[in-house]
Amino acid sequence: MKKIVKEIKKLEILLDKKLYILKDKVDYIISNKISDKKEIEFTLDNLLDLVYWYGDNIKELYYSLLEFYKDIDLKAASDYEKFYLDIINEE
Repeated sequence: MKKIVKEIKKLEILLDKKLYILKDKVDYIISNKISDKKEIEFTLDNLLDLVYWYGDNIKELYYSLLEFYKDIDLKAASDYEKFYLDIINEE
């Protein structure tokens, strides 16, 4: 049991680091008005991966990038909103 707890703690640390990096990435994309759809979607995909762990606590960060993306590709942004809501509603 101690080994499982230790592994979960390691996972928490890695996920927190990933979230910190993604926060910086979202800030960078928005502040520099990056319009590269692949870069934005890659970042949204990574944020979606964290929704399973952080749940609704990641919503503000996710939606800040999503709102920015709506000006670039409204259809794709709508799809990403649906993906997020599907994950949240599963829990």
